[in-house]
Parts: sequence; C-alpha cells; structure tokens
Amino acid sequence: MPYLLGIDIGESSVAAAVCRRVNRSPHGRAPEAADAHWGPAQPVNLGATDPAVAATLLLAPGGGLVAADSGTGPGRPGEYAAGFLSRVGDDVGVRLASRGFPAQTLVAGMVGWVAGRLWQLQGQAPEQIAVAHPTGWGPYRLGLLRTALAEAGLGEPALVSRAGAVVTAFQAADRLPPTGTVLLVFRLGATGLEVSLVALHPSGQHELVSTVECPDVSGSDVDDAADADRRALLQAGVDLAVRTVTACGIPATDLSAVLLAGDAAGHTVLSDLLAAAFGVPVLQHGDRRLTVACGAALSVRPRIRRPAAVPAVPDFPTSEAPVIGPAETVSPGPQAVLPPPRPPVRVSAASVGGR
Repeated sequence: MPYLLGIDIGESSVAAAVCRRVNRSPHGRAPEAADAHWGPAQPVNLGATDPAVAATLLLAPGGGLVAADSGTGPGRPGEYAAGFLSRVGDDVGVRLASRGFPAQTLVAGMVGWVAGRLWQLQGQAPEQIAVAHPTGWGPYRLGLLRTALAEAGLGEPALVSRAGAVVTAFQAADRLPPTGTVLLVFRLGATGLEVSLVALHPSGQHELVSTVECPDVSGSDVDDAADADRRALLQAGVDLAVRTVTACGIPATDLSAVLLAGDAAGHTVLSDLLAAAFGVPVLQHGDRRLTVACGAALSVRPRIRRPAAVPAVPDFPTSEAPVIGPAETVSPGPQAVLPPPRPPVRVSAASVGGR
C-alpha cells in the first residue's frame, strides 16, 4: 500500500512514522494521488521492539552507513558517530572510522538507513519522504542538507521544521482550540529545549513567528535531577517561553494553546507551570517522542483537488434571473461609404553617391 514517510532525527534518537493511502474511489478504479484519502500517521518500530533508535551511525564493511541499533553491535570508540545533527554547517567534519565526514552527510546517511528499513518493513519504497529539522535552521544549513540528500541518492525529500510538524500533527487530530491565532510549541528533547511561536491562518496554513533554542534545559538533565532541582529546571524553560512571547509582542488573547512534544515533555509539573504562566490549554497528543515524526509524514499529504462550486440556477424567474423574451428585430443602419481606392504608387531605388 502506498505510504508517506516522516523522519525525525534528533541529537540522541531517531523516530519515524508513515501515513498510508486509503483508496476510496468508486467502481474499483485506483484514484490519483491527489484524489486519494490518506489515513492517520502511524509510528513504526525502527528498532527490534522500540519505535526509536539511537542517532548513532557505524561504517559498514562495504562502506555504507548503518544505524548502531541495526544489529551490528555498538562498536568501539572511533568506530561510530553520534551527535552529528548539531554539527551541520561546521567546517570541521565528524570523525568516523579514521575518516572525516561532513555532518550533513551523516544526517543523509541516517535518512537513507531509515528509508531502507521502511522498505524492508513495507515491501516498497515511500512515495514521499519528509525530514524534520531544527526549527531555527536557516537557508545555509537547509541547503547543505538538501545537497547531501541528493548526493546520497534520496532525491528531494521535503524538509519540515519541527514546530511545523508538531502543529500539523495536532491539526490532523483535530486537537487545536477553535479560538486564538498563535500556538506555543514547547519541545523538550534529551539534549535541549526548543520554544517556537507559530501563527495560524484562517486557511489552515501556519507560519513561524519566532523560535529559540536552549541547551541548558535538557530532558536528560530534567530526568536525572532531584525533585526540587527538576522543578527549577522546568521553571527556567517556562520563563524562556514567557520571555519569547513578550519579546514578540503577542497579546495574551492571541495565544490559543501550548503544544508539548519531545522525550521529556511529559512531566506533570511542566504542564502545571505552563498553564499557570499562560492561562491556556496545555496539550499533548499520543507519544510525545513521535509527535514530530507523525507531523512530518502528515505534512507531505497531497492536497485534495476539489471541484469548483457550480452556482445553482433557480427554477422560476427572479430579479437576478428574469425571463428572457424573443429578441427584437434591429433595422440596419445606413451603409458606410468607402473612400475611393488609392492610386498605385511606383517606388524606384534611391541613387546613392551618383551610382
């Protein structure tokens, strides 16, 4: 069955989700992609039993890049590469098996491994791949990643911001409040916090307003901290979100909800702190580790072509549609008098220089 693939590559883990096409065409005819109905996003197990695998790559004997969780063993230090996502754009490559690799090449290698893994699981390649990236990435890093993906033979996957993927996931699940025009996306991952403000448009489209990253507030630190220290760390993240909203000049009435995502965003105290700070619903959807991957897969669904509405014709005469009677006969006007024909003109070659 055709499917779309969404991939979320973080600093410490990688997750994926698929969105399958559901044929609902009459008379048994296979619908075109733009006319098909796409089902909800579904996470897939990249590991043996877990949907996420470590964002760690090994260099296979044949020279290819494989995930460390693919059964090849953890390898010795220097034989594997990790933490390469944040290195995209650096001039110095990432060391792997005595070789230096551009960080974007390793990101593309991880995307290729995930796509290959899904081909094994689904029995066919995806129709489209969407790769989620840090929301704060600009054209330079995105351009490096696009080039690396093309050089890896992956074509042109869609690049989706993490914050945009989160909003798409909540939209598809119909979890957004009906009021308000701005959403606060609070993604707390294992290695850092990402706070983003996303504006909603009446058409359903969304637009990034601002985003900020903070490595000082990370999920791993929160998980390892004692209760008192954990609350202080989470409060620091909430304070950052408050400063971001204030700096953007967004009125409190425009903020409609806080959307949670990321490995460590499930602490109850975090929801309480955010609700107290903003006074709006604090929402989460499904497994927070997989929200970005699910939203990425949903973001590349083809738009459905809807036929243009045909105006209804009333069954009786109205002022807008009166009865049209027989056409009146119009007498022809006087015949136009044409001017006499122009006499012929003989044109001879001009003499130049007496020749």
